[in-house]
Amino acid sequence: MKPISLTEQLMFNTVRIEAHDGSSGTGFFFNFQENELTIPVLITNKHVVNYNRNEIVKFFLHLREDDGSTTQNYALTLQTEWFFHSDKDLCFTFINPIFEEVKKRTGKQVFYLANDEGLIPNKDKLMELSALEEIVMIGYPIGLWDSKHNYPIFRKGYTASHPAYDFNTKGIGLADIAAFPGSSGSPIYILNENGYSDKKGNTYLGARRIIFLGVLYAGPTMNASGEISVVDIPTQQKIISRTSVMTNLGYYIRSEELLEFKNLVREKLKQQNSR
Repeated sequence: MKPISLTEQLMFNTVRIEAHDGSSGTGFFFNFQENELTIPVLITNKHVVNYNRNEIVKFFLHLREDDGSTTQNYALTLQTEWFFHSDKDLCFTFINPIFEEVKKRTGKQVFYLANDEGLIPNKDKLMELSALEEIVMIGYPIGLWDSKHNYPIFRKGYTASHPAYDFNTKGIGLADIAAFPGSSGSPIYILNENGYSDKKGNTYLGARRIIFLGVLYAGPTMNASGEISVVDIPTQQKIISRTSVMTNLGYYIRSEELLEFKNLVREKLKQQNSR
């Protein structure tokens, strides 16, 4: 397959991740830019890697063919170093070691498409949005995925709070979307392939738009007494309690929080250059 449309391209942005205990979640490729260098990383939630900076993880990848397409999948189990966000449930690992290991074992490159900093909206861009926007989340809920082709699941929902404003906590937004085990680490977008309308009523026929809103990490649950609590989206299908139910709402970490990682990337580059 050679992806053409935006949605086809996003099929190769996410990665199914399995930790050593069999739990699973979603990761996605992201490119940081430092001067002339492009640094590719894989981002997910800390709880997907069990809060372990040296977690052994199984990555489900695609292989690139000589003609630039992809027809083969490859699963690689590898221990990598995970770098943690200072206070948000986010982490990343450098993916060049993963790519090098795949090349060594298969003789092929990994086929992938990465997000970049240009998809992260600034405050002005977010203020142009309406309180209610249709969103798309891509990942591997309740262990569901196209295992034959190694493709993720696309799900639609809506913003449940205005994307320009924090929902109670700095850097957090709320989405009206069902968040099941395996969805942790899923990227959330405003995605339009064939036109859209803005909140002023202007219509952009045939225009494409993609805005990277954030990364799913938790969801509110309600018990029999009506009490609401926020829990990490589980990485395995297990009962939280006999009376707890999910509310079809999901908390996401706003994409601007990823920019904190640039300092860690710079530090790592300095260490490499000083050797």
